[in-house]
Amino acid sequence: MFAKLLIVSFMLFMAGCATPQNNTVEGKKLLIIAGEGLNTTYENSPAANSFLFEVGKTFATDLGLQLEELGFDSFLFVSKDSATYKQEYQRAVNRLMADETIDGVAEIKVLHTKNESTNEIALYASYFTTDLMVKGCDLRTSKNCYKVKELDKIGDKTYQIVDQKTEQFNTTPVSEMVMDTALFIYRAEL
Repeated sequence: MFAKLLIVSFMLFMAGCATPQNNTVEGKKLLIIAGEGLNTTYENSPAANSFLFEVGKTFATDLGLQLEELGFDSFLFVSKDSATYKQEYQRAVNRLMADETIDGVAEIKVLHTKNESTNEIALYASYFTTDLMVKGCDLRTSKNCYKVKELDKIGDKTYQIVDQKTEQFNTTPVSEMVMDTALFIYRAEL
């Protein structure tokens, strides 16, 4: 009985080795953005601003590392100045999209929502793929056509940092939230 089990196990192992898997995301390039300009900002609380910045930066950095383990190439853009964020981010995206070296953008925001019914801090991870579009074509003559890449929003993941009901920090390990987001992106790019 043990010998038959050993032989079957060996055959399954060899069959697994004989059929290599193709990783369809291998070499796809993703830009991960986070930092100032995306997060909630408090006028008189540099400590709170620093906390939100570190949460976003840590999540974005860990996400990039996890995506690289899945086969992606990742680029990290962490804004340190909300006044110049839009210009710097747009410059980075334009450069990468013009070179056709970017396949997607993950945007990490840490937001505090406070109103009559809600008082919570949450991390939002949005993912956008790049779609190749043909623009400027004269439909009759097919002249003046050019190709551009546009961002197409795939979806969002939301993770509570401070629970509104318990007023306690979320105890879910960051690694689980990062893996959940990485798998969401991976499935979007298959």
